[in-house]
Amino acid sequence: MIDQSYKVFVVDDERIIREGIAKLIDWDQLGLEFTGCAPDGLSAYDQMSAIRPDIIITDIKMPRMDGLELIQQTMKLLPYAKFVVLSGHGEFEFASKAMQHGVKHYLLKPCDEVDITDVLQQVISELDEQRNRISFYQIMENQLAEALPKVKEQLLRDCLLNRTFFKHEMEHYKKILHIHDEKVRLILFQLEAAFEFVELYALKNISEELIQTRNIMLSTIVGDKFIILLEDMELQEIVKMTTKIKEEFESKYKIDLTLSISNPCTFEDIPKIYYDAQQYLKYRFYLGESSIITSEEVDLELSSTQTEMVNLNYHNIVMAIKIGNTEDLKDELAYFFDKLREFRCEINMAISYCIELITTIVRQTMPDKINENIPKIVPILEMKTLEEIHRYIFGVSHVITKENYEVYSQKNRMLVHSMVQHIQSNLGNEELSLQWLAKHYFYMNVDYLGKLFRKEMNEKFSQYVTRVRIEWAKELMTNFNNYKVYEIAEQTGFGRDSQYFSNLFKKYTGYTPVEYKTMIKHDTHY
Repeated sequence: MIDQSYKVFVVDDERIIREGIAKLIDWDQLGLEFTGCAPDGLSAYDQMSAIRPDIIITDIKMPRMDGLELIQQTMKLLPYAKFVVLSGHGEFEFASKAMQHGVKHYLLKPCDEVDITDVLQQVISELDEQRNRISFYQIMENQLAEALPKVKEQLLRDCLLNRTFFKHEMEHYKKILHIHDEKVRLILFQLEAAFEFVELYALKNISEELIQTRNIMLSTIVGDKFIILLEDMELQEIVKMTTKIKEEFESKYKIDLTLSISNPCTFEDIPKIYYDAQQYLKYRFYLGESSIITSEEVDLELSSTQTEMVNLNYHNIVMAIKIGNTEDLKDELAYFFDKLREFRCEINMAISYCIELITTIVRQTMPDKINENIPKIVPILEMKTLEEIHRYIFGVSHVITKENYEVYSQKNRMLVHSMVQHIQSNLGNEELSLQWLAKHYFYMNVDYLGKLFRKEMNEKFSQYVTRVRIEWAKELMTNFNNYKVYEIAEQTGFGRDSQYFSNLFKKYTGYTPVEYKTMIKHDTHY
């Protein structure tokens, strides 16, 4: 339905013709608007951009710019305008040239209002048809523009879920969506907290705003993940862009965002890189939430074959808890979890190691509290990252360690005091060692005794024994200057290896035994 009149402009170098056409035609009845006239082509062209007429009635032969040139120039400016050529007898050649430029209508001078009205009605019909066609195309374009995002999303979902396409189907989709046969990458976004779908769509909008539109080929939401397919580019550039998205989203919505970026592939290989990108996301268990994960951080082939190589034990952790040494506990747990990260075994296997560890730790609890601590094993199953499990296990074991220290501290001090007494009594015994004491006097685990001794004395057992023996040797040299070096070595438990004794003595005192005896003799040692 036409709801707008068409504008008409007349160009002729004869005033009588210009004015005659203007007055003869009932413009309102035809639904036309007469917008003016000009005496030559150049004057007319100067007014075209301002008036923008739909119908131009023009003479052929005119000064300054003839009708043919006016038609050529105006067609560039107003491609949808229609022309009616006025020609006299003998100007058929000019009229035919106008026809070559697409002009369909001409009037032979002289002409009356009937002739002009008839031609104008034909032109009006053409303009109506043209306007309706343009309107139809515009409606189709608008509908396509509205439907295209949904088509794009559905195509990507179908590709991700490995729907089978016939070759001609895929080629058709790629053509209408302007997808070329270049390499692509997939980006998966995972929100790391409870969220509303409005936040997922906000992430979609932020991503499409910050990444250049020409680089995003397709995007969609699948379940709780937002996915972008984009043209391949340098990984560093993608990481830079996605970091901006993370920062923008996390600052606005206070929800951590974990991303995985696939390796490049062809459009047909999308299901494979989708699977890989999903596997990458799992490794936030090791790398932590709010990470950007690529194949550089994750070796899927290595992680799938390394399970058999993991050989972790909890012995040192248990010892630290038993003797109440919180510093050792912290160090040993850090070592355990560092090793677990290094191995990158299958995630369920890693969780099973952690459950085994906390079960072992709970067993070190005082008997009256073990039932209270057993339920503390279960929460690990709900934890998403290794770092979260690490913090949790340290918290539980730290409490148990402090309780053990408070309960056993007096007993441990008495035990270490007894060890010191036995050391003093057996300094001259070359067999004196931690193993020897454990076997002959205390009947306890050697490692436990060693850690307990270091905890209470702030010094390793072997260092303590060596230091006390050297002090005794210094005392013997002071009181019995005539003793030979090998005699002092034997008496202080270093055996017959005088060279070994001499090396240790110099290490602890800065002097050889001979030098030390000489200084004492001359009263120069202090």
